[in-house]
Amino acid sequence: MSASSSGTGAPSIRSINVRANLLAEWTTDQVQFRSEATRYALGIAICIALAVIAVPAIEGGRTSFVHAQQKHLASLNELKGALDQANDLKKAAEPGVASALLSSQTSAFFDRLMGESYGVLDAAKSGMAFTSVKVEVRAAEIVIDCRADAESFDIAVAFAQQAGRTNSKVSSLTGTRPNSMFGKNGVSFEYLKRVAAQ
Repeated sequence: MSASSSGTGAPSIRSINVRANLLAEWTTDQVQFRSEATRYALGIAICIALAVIAVPAIEGGRTSFVHAQQKHLASLNELKGALDQANDLKKAAEPGVASALLSSQTSAFFDRLMGESYGVLDAAKSGMAFTSVKVEVRAAEIVIDCRADAESFDIAVAFAQQAGRTNSKVSSLTGTRPNSMFGKNGVSFEYLKRVAAQ
């Protein structure tokens, strides 16, 4: 350290190299810029590579989806056409079905009516004779009203028991009175049977 004439130390003058500092700073900035540019370029390259791979796959999937959708739409239109045709056939067949059902129900009712009537007539016993048999349908019931004569009350009871063997709501002798024309024990009687029409 050099001393001045006054005895104090003289200040040291350092020279600052501005150019060197600027050059060092510029070099650092250039390295950082190149590093970032390389990183961005690499990222862009990866994105481009992925796009090159993914876009054809996505496009193929989209095309496949569109074809499948068109196929399903065609199938749906076919099914709609078949359903419309089936509905038209159903509407056209409804009167025939209703007529067939009515015919079947009428036939079944007639068979039941005749079956019940013949059942009562077939229950007639030896020693009795019908004077009248009336068969009516009232409020969904088959009503059979008989008047007959028998040689005895027991014959009338046996007839009523056999005539009422089917599922009947009412099956009974509704009145008896002596009738000497059929012998000493002869009776005239009335029989009533009521069964459900269905």
